[in-house]
Amino acid sequence: MIERLRILPGFRVLDPETIAVIAARSAVRSFVPGQRVFAAGEVADMLLARIGGRLVGADGGIPPPVFDAPGLLFGLAVTQDYLAGPEGLEAVAIAKPHVFTIAREFPEFIMSLMDDAGDAA
Repeated sequence: MIERLRILPGFRVLDPETIAVIAARSAVRSFVPGQRVFAAGEVADMLLARIGGRLVGADGGIPPPVFDAPGLLFGLAVTQDYLAGPEGLEAVAIAKPHVFTIAREFPEFIMSLMDDAGDAA
């Protein structure tokens, strides 16, 4: 799992030992094809780092592989439903309090996520 995380925005700027600590304090969540992961109007309470499958917006768009940093950090609701793709979705779910701890200790993690979110927009 650490190798899959190392290629994702945010995680790229961290060393493998730090990624291992984050992974150990997070849960791997699996979603079946078509399962709603986030509902329109919902504010994320976790950061999802995709390690398999796909997350798809109701409009057919593909969000960044680490989702939803802006919503989680700033309390912004998602604007549409997000569903597991045709192959399902496997993601590392990092709870909101843990994300804030990471942000304090590794601000470069958050900066990398926000840069990627800006590129996706």
